[in-house]
Amino acid sequence: MAEGIFKNLFGRKIFVQSAGVFDTLEIDGFTIKVCDEINVKLSEHRVRSLREMEKEGGFIGSFDLIIPLTKESSREACKYSTYSSVMIEDWFVDEPVKIENDIEQTLCSYRKTRDIIFDKIRNRFQDCF
Repeated sequence: MAEGIFKNLFGRKIFVQSAGVFDTLEIDGFTIKVCDEINVKLSEHRVRSLREMEKEGGFIGSFDLIIPLTKESSREACKYSTYSSVMIEDWFVDEPVKIENDIEQTLCSYRKTRDIIFDKIRNRFQDCF
């Protein structure tokens, strides 16, 4: 979600690469839906892990900044960046909650997470607009 929001806000002004702790083949449908609402298209986005990114030649140390959104991803980023000067800035964001049998409440939770990430990006990188 964060990579799509970055690219929507900044285009090519900032290079952004999204990576997670785990490889998953698909992005959650609720995430795609709430991002579509703000014109962030994720339906073609591919999720990959830090491990997969390194296998493909992406060296963590070549980045200026890593922004983990969970404690787990922060620990993983620290492991991969031990011998580099990359800055790690933690933005812990609660995962959206899926509420069984209530799609609207679930979408509200996803929108809240999306909006928190959007605001954090806009506030942190306001000088780049």
